[in-house]
Amino acid sequence: MTVKTSLLTVFLLLLTLSVAGCVQPNVHGPPAPVTTKTPFTVAPPATTTITTTPRHEPITPVTTLKTPPNITRALTPIPTPTKIPTPPPTPVIFEFGKKYEAKVVRVIDGDTIDVLINGNTYRIRLLGVDCPETTAERNKPYEYDSITDLNYLAEWGQRAKKFTEEVLDHRTVYVEFDELAGLKGYYGRYLAYVYLENGTDFNALLIKNGLARVYVEGTFKKESEYVKLENYAKTHKVGLWAYSTYTITTTVTPTKPTPTQTGVKITYIHYDAPGNDLYNPNGEYVIIKNYGPDTVNLKGWVLKDRAGHTFVFPDVTLKPGETVIIHSGSGVNQDHVLYWGDGAIWNNDGDTAYLYDPSGNLVDTYSYI
Repeated sequence: MTVKTSLLTVFLLLLTLSVAGCVQPNVHGPPAPVTTKTPFTVAPPATTTITTTPRHEPITPVTTLKTPPNITRALTPIPTPTKIPTPPPTPVIFEFGKKYEAKVVRVIDGDTIDVLINGNTYRIRLLGVDCPETTAERNKPYEYDSITDLNYLAEWGQRAKKFTEEVLDHRTVYVEFDELAGLKGYYGRYLAYVYLENGTDFNALLIKNGLARVYVEGTFKKESEYVKLENYAKTHKVGLWAYSTYTITTTVTPTKPTPTQTGVKITYIHYDAPGNDLYNPNGEYVIIKNYGPDTVNLKGWVLKDRAGHTFVFPDVTLKPGETVIIHSGSGVNQDHVLYWGDGAIWNNDGDTAYLYDPSGNLVDTYSYI
């Protein structure tokens, strides 16, 4: 027998046994009839509820967390930057005859200020001028000629300080040192001329307005110039030099003079010029009008303020109803527009104007507060 025949025999034997095991004999009756197969339909799964029993106890939620143990870390320190100190400003080495731009940072009194130059603060004593002290006890009798009323001097010391504050405080100025006077005075303050931005000598302005005397105890180049300004202020009784008038009006109660009856009257004073009066003196002006029936020639008439500033009228004629305007500053006179030429005149906090005819008779007054 060959190998192929043996394998075929074994296969048939196994097939017979398999068929025999699958066909079960019907021990209860005849074999079941053969039925036709129907298409296979999958029934939807039944819904069942599965109840599970937890294998462990439920976990109670933790409401309080335990503080974790302190954890120490090795932190790398952040280096602190080294602060480099700013070097102080280099002091200025001043030269005589040279003007230095400065910013006024404080006014001490009428003739003393603090200025900032190149980042440094310097105390400047205005050279060649001496304003009264601001308190009576610090003033001396006869220091300002024959003036002995120390309260009067203190009042003008306050006015001088106010004037310096209004003109200089927190403004740009120029300071100049004088070789004759030296850089510093007895108290270690710098001695200097102070100029406004437009070139005006402020030291001279104090003297011209009767707010200071010339400090003749020292030596400086502008002494003769300043003395001329002081003599003018004394002659015209400007500022503190109107002491004689002040003494009479404060010690005696005089009867107010009755103005001469005439048609010429002071009708208006525009005392507050736009901006700073000192820089815009022509913004101040007085209007005078002829209300009478006759033409009046004003030549030789005089207009004064309370401090004694004096304006003498040129040859000007006012017909009935005509007016003339007098500006405080400088300019070229015209028929009915005149210029005082003496800078700011009228005080913003109140003043009085007096109009006199050529014979010295009081013609009219005009006051404002």
